[in-house]
Amino acid sequence: MDKEPEVFDVKDMNGASPVQKGLAVFLMIMSLLYTASPIDLAPDAIPVVGWLDDIGFLVTATMNVVQQFSKDQNSALVKILKYAKWFMVIAVVIAALLLGGLIVAIVALIVK
Repeated sequence: MDKEPEVFDVKDMNGASPVQKGLAVFLMIMSLLYTASPIDLAPDAIPVVGWLDDIGFLVTATMNVVQQFSKDQNSALVKILKYAKWFMVIAVVIAALLLGGLIVAIVALIVK
């Protein structure tokens, strides 16, 4: 009988695929640039909301890098990070919307 050749899977060697790793590094660099940049979705002059988007992008990108570079993609850490990233994104968006809305409401009351 002929033995079928084993299919080489890049994911089995060292974590995620090279494309996923490259994308994770790219997103990490972009989040560092975004954090250092004075141009933001929420200006840093607004005390909490301005810092929230910077921290959110940075923490999410860091979790993504750790997830993609983990050697065992079936580990509990990778599974937790997968859900923690999305929880962080949703939490930051909700918090920014709530705090932004609160600030707008306060400014509207002051202006009247």
